[in-house]
Amino acid sequence: MILEKIRRSYDARRLRKKSRALGRHFLIAPTPGLTIDLSEIGADQEASTAKPCVISFGTRDGFYDRFCEALRKSCDEHGMEHSIETIPPCGRINACLFKPSFIKFKLLTLNRPVIWLDADALLEGEVSLPESEWDIATLSNNRESAINKKAAVCIAFQPTVASLRFVETWEGFCSSQWTAPGLDHERMNYTREVMHGQYVEEDLTPHVSGKIVRDSGRKKEFRY
Repeated sequence: MILEKIRRSYDARRLRKKSRALGRHFLIAPTPGLTIDLSEIGADQEASTAKPCVISFGTRDGFYDRFCEALRKSCDEHGMEHSIETIPPCGRINACLFKPSFIKFKLLTLNRPVIWLDADALLEGEVSLPESEWDIATLSNNRESAINKKAAVCIAFQPTVASLRFVETWEGFCSSQWTAPGLDHERMNYTREVMHGQYVEEDLTPHVSGKIVRDSGRKKEFRY
């Protein structure tokens, strides 16, 4: 048992090192340049009331692939529809800054409420969404609230114009490593400040409380 744990730990470190090496040849999140026609987005009332879909991605590096598979399984166990994909191996910074681009793509193609979950998270219960009218719903950060008031591990988005504008602004701040301080979490909170009053934000915390665990079974396991 001890030898097996040592072997798994060694394999995980080796795969992470391989992923970082491959990431040096991977481009940063794309700079937004395409103007999206938003005239029809938000006009479909049925889209905003459709059953939400859990979305996420992980790198194909033999490490995050496993997280994605475990997340898919937890969604199936609790009856949550999902669209979880993998992308080419890349470094941590590149993967983190790609998050809003992926969310925007899913919002536009699925045209329904989406719930972003980091790939290393698992569901331990069915997640519901606020019944009031809102554009994005965020989770209170009970781990590093002094740094980031809201946690980017789980965010819900409605298929509305205001929601897409929020994601595109966030994508803009993530388009270059030097555009803003920090990674996706910090830049998401920065987007909230910059766009204050331009969208309706709801608290997702009571809807997911006790239903999300991150880094399950590891020393840094954390529950929301």
